[in-house]
Amino acid sequence: MTTVDRILWTVAGLVLFLSFGFTEMMGSDMWWHLAAGRELIQTGSPWMVDAWSFTAGGGDWLNHEWLADIFYYAWVSLWNVESLVYWKWLVILLTYGTLQYTLARENDSWMAGFLCAAMAIAIGAPFIDVRPHLYSLLMFALLLYLLLGRQASPWLLALVFVVWVNLHGGFFFGLMALGILLFPWRDFTVAKFRTAFLIGLLCVAASALNPSGLKNFLYPLTYAFDQSSPFRGLGEWLSPFKPGGIQSPLFFYFMWAPLLAVFYAVPLIRRRTGIPWEGLALTGLTLAMALTSRRFIPLFGISLAVMLAPLAAYVCKNLMLARLRPAVACLALVAALFRLMPYPLSSGPAFHYLVAEYSYPVDMLNFIEANRIKGNVYALYNWGGYIHWRTDGDLQVFIDGRADTVYDAKTYLQYVDVLTEADGWLQSVEDSGAQFFLWPVARNNGQLKLGQLLASGRWQPVYRDATAYLLARSDIRLPEEYEVSAAGPYRDLGIAQNFAWSGEPDKAVTYFEKVRAAVPYQQHACSNLVAIYRGTGRKEQAAQVLADCRGRFPSRYLQ
Repeated sequence: MTTVDRILWTVAGLVLFLSFGFTEMMGSDMWWHLAAGRELIQTGSPWMVDAWSFTAGGGDWLNHEWLADIFYYAWVSLWNVESLVYWKWLVILLTYGTLQYTLARENDSWMAGFLCAAMAIAIGAPFIDVRPHLYSLLMFALLLYLLLGRQASPWLLALVFVVWVNLHGGFFFGLMALGILLFPWRDFTVAKFRTAFLIGLLCVAASALNPSGLKNFLYPLTYAFDQSSPFRGLGEWLSPFKPGGIQSPLFFYFMWAPLLAVFYAVPLIRRRTGIPWEGLALTGLTLAMALTSRRFIPLFGISLAVMLAPLAAYVCKNLMLARLRPAVACLALVAALFRLMPYPLSSGPAFHYLVAEYSYPVDMLNFIEANRIKGNVYALYNWGGYIHWRTDGDLQVFIDGRADTVYDAKTYLQYVDVLTEADGWLQSVEDSGAQFFLWPVARNNGQLKLGQLLASGRWQPVYRDATAYLLARSDIRLPEEYEVSAAGPYRDLGIAQNFAWSGEPDKAVTYFEKVRAAVPYQQHACSNLVAIYRGTGRKEQAAQVLADCRGRFPSRYLQ
């Protein structure tokens, strides 16, 4: 293969991978990661205790992603929160670019490297969001680069795990993958096995080099096998066959691909392709993990690429004439460019799910900050991290997304009872020690909870906007006057949504247009305007808004 072919396939891969970076997600956990990074830099210590909740305040916090938190906060400090999309693009390009190069190098086929890496990112795409788990994908790709077809320095591998264990809990999978990659599958000898075993022990010891030591080392193992933990009910830990949480439609097709391993039993194929024992073992391991928890699906995609790459290379080399390969590479590059074209790089930071202000009580926190409200607040689980980021501990929450690294099962189950209005939920809130109750207006049964809390006579209203309401216990003395923060586009968005829900489309249109005047790419304003215009027979206006919004914010959610 010529240098030109390599360049074409490499560029095609990078362009394609970049297009997958336009996933419109930033999980609610990112807020407390940023808050943790801020605290870590301020204190200068990697050891953390909980200072943000009134249920676990002062207790140990197993922050096993502390190094990732520092990186996130440092990045945001240099630029802004929206710029995290550029961090995501960088990690994606490094991860899947490394994977493509490794597969191409080991199988002597840049086409096979491209195809298999493209398959891997397509399978894992729904899970490519701004979270520390992307570091585990990157480190896995690095591990494959260092160990597939070669022997890396044991000290370099140890360094990889020192970094990995402090970035993300996925390091434990990395140790399992290391064992598979180091095992002498093709030419087993006792001496080679002993060497691999000693290198593995060195990397295990390196994984203990973290602020929490053995506790951090054992955490992923204990959590993975503790099926009784109520935190296993969180969306990312559910089986892909259960409803709720992020889904990967392609997984249900490619989960059958490991059955292709039977073809390696055919002598001709075995001789011509070589048996990728490492790929087979990695695919079997990650498939079992993915069937248990959907969060492991991206690891399965990468492992499957390793398994199928030799077969893909065999097919590409034998079914394609050499003179056609440059043309195919050009077509692949053109296809990648067409996939990227609807996503101008300049629109990246505008992606609404990156910050998703409409999902969080932005105006409410502005009000709380302006009036210097402090104390214990019972708030939505997904809002806890945002409250930490905005108040830096001035508001102590009942629970937040740090899950079992801070909270026990009893606390979480009590929250679930309140969330679902189980018998005695109101008493549970009152017994919790909360001084304030902060909840969404229009979801999670916000109106029902509001009515029952006020009807009890033990709570009093403080403030309400279009997104959330704030109540205080009746024995708390409130000021006679409050400072109300200035209206902004996300308050207008909430008002518009309320008008839309109450059957007043014309008023809703007025406020949705105000939102778009300030934030032209705001997806909810776009989609609601299109729906209202279509519903009221104004098809030309609907088409105009849709075309303008897609030009500013290309999204699969805009139809």
